[in-house]
Amino acid sequence: MRPLSVDILLALAVFSELVCVVGVFAGATVYDRLHYSGATTAVAPFLVLAALVVEQRDHNPVWNGLVSALALFCFNAVLSQSIARVARQREVGGIEL
Repeated sequence: MRPLSVDILLALAVFSELVCVVGVFAGATVYDRLHYSGATTAVAPFLVLAALVVEQRDHNPVWNGLVSALALFCFNAVLSQSIARVARQREVGGIEL
């Protein structure tokens, strides 16, 4: 039987993703939508990882989940920054440093 905490963590992960999807659809500007799309990889993967840790303890799937959550978190920051730079460049016609 699975612990109740696993179900709660997974439900919270799904809820956080739903909030982000609503935010992406309701965002007024590209930056608002980018903000909510970035949040999708900041909260839910770590909630799923926590559920995995509770369920599996120290087995191999936990390490796979940790690498996946960290990769999503780190690579999304790079991707969000790139998208924001392109959006800003299209707005003002160029980026000056």
